[in-house]
Formats: sequence, C-alpha cells, structure tokens
Amino acid sequence: MTTNTKPHFIAALMLLLSLFLSHTSMAERSEQVEYPTYYAHVNDISIAYQEFGNPEDETIILVMGLGGQLIHWDDDLVWKLVDAGFHVVRFDNRDAGWSSKLYDADTPNVITGIKYKLGLSLNAPYSLDDMAADAIGLLNYLEVESAHAVGMSMGGMIAQIMAGKYPEKIKSLTSIMSTSGAEHLPQGTLGIDTDARAGTSREDVIAASAKFGQKLDGTVAELSEAEWLTLQARSYDRSHYPDGFARQMWAIGDAGDRVALLKNITQPTLVIHGKDDQLIPVEHGTHTAELVNNSRLVLLDGMGHFIDRVNKPAIINEIIKLASEQP
Repeated sequence: MTTNTKPHFIAALMLLLSLFLSHTSMAERSEQVEYPTYYAHVNDISIAYQEFGNPEDETIILVMGLGGQLIHWDDDLVWKLVDAGFHVVRFDNRDAGWSSKLYDADTPNVITGIKYKLGLSLNAPYSLDDMAADAIGLLNYLEVESAHAVGMSMGGMIAQIMAGKYPEKIKSLTSIMSTSGAEHLPQGTLGIDTDARAGTSREDVIAASAKFGQKLDGTVAELSEAEWLTLQARSYDRSHYPDGFARQMWAIGDAGDRVALLKNITQPTLVIHGKDDQLIPVEHGTHTAELVNNSRLVLLDGMGHFIDRVNKPAIINEIIKLASEQP
C-alpha cells in the first residue's frame, strides 16, 4: 500500500461532483456554432481539438479544468492570443467534451472515499500524468516542436506536469487558479445548498450549475443569471457526462502533490490566482509560485474561480507577455 497526500480542496470538489451528478435549468436549448473540430488519436484514445491562427507561429496550448470543455476557453480570449501572433490550440480532455469517453472504466464509490480518507492509493483508472501525456501527444500529432502551456484549475495541474516531465516540449508555463496539491494548504469555503440537489432533468441540472457558477465568481462578477444559464446550457448540450467528471476528480484525488516536480521546473513560469477564489484559495497559487524558481506571481483583486470579464484582459496580457519574452 502506498500513501497519498490529500489536497484539502478535494472536499469542495466532492460537493461539486454531487452537483454534476444530480442536476440542470429551464434554459432553452443552447444553439451555438462550433468552430471546426478535429480528432487526434493519441494514447489509444481520440482527443477533440480546435486550432486557431497560423500553425507557423508560436503555439499556445490551452488546458481546461475539471469537467470543463474546450469551449470554456472563451472565444474572445482565444482570438486575442491569435491577434497577438500566436497559434492557439484548445482541446477536450479525455472523458470530457467530444474526446473519448472511457465508458467501461469504473467510477468512484464508497470504497474510494474510505481509501482517500485513509491516505491510501485510490487506483484511479487514469492519472493526471496520463492526461498530460494526452496533451503532449496532441502537440506531437500537430507536429508542434514546443509550445507554451496554459492551464486552468485541474488544467493547471496538468500543465505543471507537462512542463516538469516534458521540458523539451514546453517553452513556458502559465498556471491559473491551480495548486501544488500540498496537503498543508487551506481548504476552500465553497459549499453547495443541499436543496439544490433534488432534480435530475436537463432543466434542473442547468439551473443548479448556473447557481453554482455564480458562487465560483469573485466580487467583480458581471455575468447575469441569464448569462450563466446560457453558458451552462451550452455546456450541457455539447456534452453532459458526469461519469467522466467523476473519473477526472478521481485522478486529482489520486495524484498526491507536485512539490518535487514544481521545484524542478526551469521554464519561465507565470502563476495567476484570484484573491477571492473560494474553491482553491489564493494560498494554493502563492505556494505554487514559491516552489518554481523562475516564476512570477500575479494575484488579481476580486477574481474567484472563474475568469471574469474584469480580470480577463489582464490575464490575456500576462499570457502574451510571458510567451512573447521566450526565444
């Protein structure tokens, strides 16, 4: 038996899982035009991806977080990076969006929870390292020699692994609202109302997801309830797959910390975190930056666990600045 450290924010993620497993709203069906989506066969699965800009330009690969889809890197952010002269790739992680679903794989159960509390290995069907290998495989498929990795939340964890384990493929690292996974870091305060878990219909799930999304916002939140409903309806209609969400969370719980890995990262690194993040508190970001020697920490006022419209321009500018400084 191997022991495993337990990032405190997993408790909040467990609550988030219960939301995805049991809810959705009365939003009308979201009819959104998809950009051309392609598929790369890597690591015996298919990864759905979209690319923007000139492939001859420097590449920025955007890595999404837990249960998220490539559309959650919003189009404005993507095109601003393209306008700055970058080739941008966004993709669906395995078990999410239009990428391969591991239908035959197990999902977490009561035994998994007991093992987690005891600090035992959870034997997840796949790991964050596997997900990092997917992203590297996508870069190889696209014949990208090296790229700038930008990850959000769980995507930040994956991007950290990409930089640490594949230094020849990653020119710079941007870790947004993510964590080192160290056990001593504080637990988030975000919770879910118990009465929000009653429904099982699409409408109930969208409504509850929108309500939770508003909790992820910081104090500068600008999205209205209607905008959150539209966003969650689009996510639901593109791909609603709670089992994949559960397995991704299992991979996070089984990952342990990345303290040693972060200490060995030598690429220029940018750590961005919101001061009002209630899911993964700001201390997770500051600790990540402390561990990476060649890093810069940017803390944003009023930002929660969501890239809001107020802070998005600063985030885009920081990403562009870091990537543009690299030879």
